[in-house]
Amino acid sequence: MKCRAQILKTLCCATFCLSALSCAFAQEKAAAPDAGRISETFKLVSYARVLYPHGIMPDWDRGYMIHHEPEINYSPETPMVEMYDGVGDRVREGRIWPKGAASVSIRRAAATRDGAILAAGGATMRDGSIQGYIVKTDLGGTTVQTVITGSFMPEQICEAPDGTIWSLGKTLSEDDGQQRNTDVVRQYGFEKGLLHSFLPEDTVKAVVRSKRPWFNPFDSYVRCGKNKVSVYLSFTKEYVEIDNSSLELNRWKLDQALTQQREGDGMAVTEDGRVYLGLQVFGKPGRSPFRGLYQIKAVSGQPVAELLPVSGAISFLEPGTVSPPESFVMLWGADGNQLVVWRNGYGSMLSWVSVIQSDSTD
Repeated sequence: MKCRAQILKTLCCATFCLSALSCAFAQEKAAAPDAGRISETFKLVSYARVLYPHGIMPDWDRGYMIHHEPEINYSPETPMVEMYDGVGDRVREGRIWPKGAASVSIRRAAATRDGAILAAGGATMRDGSIQGYIVKTDLGGTTVQTVITGSFMPEQICEAPDGTIWSLGKTLSEDDGQQRNTDVVRQYGFEKGLLHSFLPEDTVKAVVRSKRPWFNPFDSYVRCGKNKVSVYLSFTKEYVEIDNSSLELNRWKLDQALTQQREGDGMAVTEDGRVYLGLQVFGKPGRSPFRGLYQIKAVSGQPVAELLPVSGAISFLEPGTVSPPESFVMLWGADGNQLVVWRNGYGSMLSWVSVIQSDSTD
């Protein structure tokens, strides 16, 4: 009886979740799409060498696909990162080796403004300590600059226009020689180290698949634009902007009606400053019941940022059905003012698209 009651409870919960998703989707379909519509694919590029079943997901930044090896590396001469350009050609390899390291693991990779490689992760140093790091290579792939981040482990990185590096991550110890700093967003310079930090961990914790509030940066994002740094916080469903010049921080809740039971699955900032977020409900592999592309519209002084759906890039998968061909699957990032996305049916090929704007997004 106890087992039967638990099964009934699970089925009721699943039915409620599907009903809630169906209602939310119906509301979105009824509302006028405010962000414009997704264009047809005007460029299609294969990345079969790095996009394959069960492989580690590569990173996308500044028009480059960047793949890193997940294994621990013990040699400064071993290439651990591959960078592919906008036509799918491999343009360089990165030998990632922070100064003073004995072994290195990579957590994230990105691109600099001139096309060199940024990488971040954790390293065991020659003195036996474990330290976070961010490094930069030259165009030949050799590590030329290092900043050690102490017990702060970078999860996301991007380069700002002034050459500083912004990171979203988590500290493993409050007492890391940086005045018990638990801030999860940090700005580093290769010459001066930590420059500024924002958002103490306690302010971004939430009850997520747990009994107590906690935080993990894995499903969150940081992106560097011309005038601002944009941050999506998955646990608290918030959007944050930090001005590149004044370092003023603004923080908004995202529309709960749209983010309920949905997870971030990609973020992009275009050259003209538009911010896009991919959302999905995770189901069985390849069978997500919901996928959607939204533009974030945040207005200073207002507590909630709007999520404007992109027409043609919102899909709800009914039980027993399959996603239609060319439907939106995932947001990879931006390339100038275009978005790079995954569309259903294209395998290892990525699609370059535009969002054809409506008047309400100008």
